[in-house]
Amino acid sequence: MSPAKSTRKKSKRSTARGRAKTSRKTAKKKARKKAGKKKSARKGAKARKKTSKKKSAKKKVKTSAKNTAAAKKKAAAAKKKAAAAKKKAAAAKKKAAAAKKKAEAARKKAAAAAKKKAAAAKKKAAAVKKKAAAAKKKAAAIKKRKALIAKKKAIAKKKAIAKKKAAAKKKAAAIAAKKKAAAKKALEAKRAAEAKAKAEARAKKEAEAKRIAEEKAAAALAARRGKAKPTGPRHPKLGYKWECFNCEAKFYDLGKEEPVCPKCGADQRDKPKDAPVDKSKKKGKKPKVRPMVPMFDDEAPQSDDDMSMDDRPTAPGTGEELFEDSADAETEDDDVVDIVDAVEGAEVADAADTNIDDNDPVSGTTGDPIKIEDIEDK
Repeated sequence: MSPAKSTRKKSKRSTARGRAKTSRKTAKKKARKKAGKKKSARKGAKARKKTSKKKSAKKKVKTSAKNTAAAKKKAAAAKKKAAAAKKKAAAAKKKAAAAKKKAEAARKKAAAAAKKKAAAAKKKAAAVKKKAAAAKKKAAAIKKRKALIAKKKAIAKKKAIAKKKAAAKKKAAAIAAKKKAAAKKALEAKRAAEAKAKAEARAKKEAEAKRIAEEKAAAALAARRGKAKPTGPRHPKLGYKWECFNCEAKFYDLGKEEPVCPKCGADQRDKPKDAPVDKSKKKGKKPKVRPMVPMFDDEAPQSDDDMSMDDRPTAPGTGEELFEDSADAETEDDDVVDIVDAVEGAEVADAADTNIDDNDPVSGTTGDPIKIEDIEDK
């Protein structure tokens, strides 16, 4: 059967069905209207009985006109439905052609997809085969690696056991050596303690003998030592003036308890009781004046009157002046006055006599007692 015939049959069937449906609807409508009328009749039976026959006739005419209009409307609807069915048949024909074209395209697409799918399946099978070969190779490598690890573990275990045995042997030897060393050390400590005790006893004995000898020497020195007295009054800054009994050098003790001669190192407290006193020296004799330290060419020599308080000579370590003002100097002995006069009126002598002592109180840095000769020379 051709598509056009089947479309026409379908169109006829749909038209018949539409008509039947329309008639059923009309019958239902009529039935509803009839039911309504009956209801109205029941409700208004008394009212209908009173209505006139004329009104009933008019109503009947009106109903028939209504039915005629409905029949005309129904005929127009059937005509319209037939035109729609004809249009629908043309659309169905066009749709059938499109469906045929679509089916051909779908067949071609399905063939291409099947071909592509077969190629993908072939490729996938090759990949699976390759993957299986890789897995097999990997399993063989893992097996080999496990065997190697097991072998290494066995070797390591064997080495650990051997090492443990060697360590135990070494530990035992170390313990034995330690015990031997401890015994040797104890013996040495015992011997050292004995030697120390002997040395301490010997040192104690020697110290006692030395102390007795020192006491005897001190007693002998005190027996022969006379009462040492300074040869001049105490200077307020330089201390007592002394004259050495050994070398006859004159010096100040700078206020120290031990009057030691800076020239020969003799302690004036060790002066013998029967030491001779030389009274033949003249007090008024002036010593030979040593030259002053040379000055720069562009500086002129200064006298003690022009010298500032900062430029005057000071005693080492204390920063005090070696000489006082002339008013204070009058209270000192004659030798001190002579020294001040010699410093004030000194002139430069021969350069051959310029030997500066390291213990010079003016230019030196030591704290030894000052000799009178050094002060006079300066």
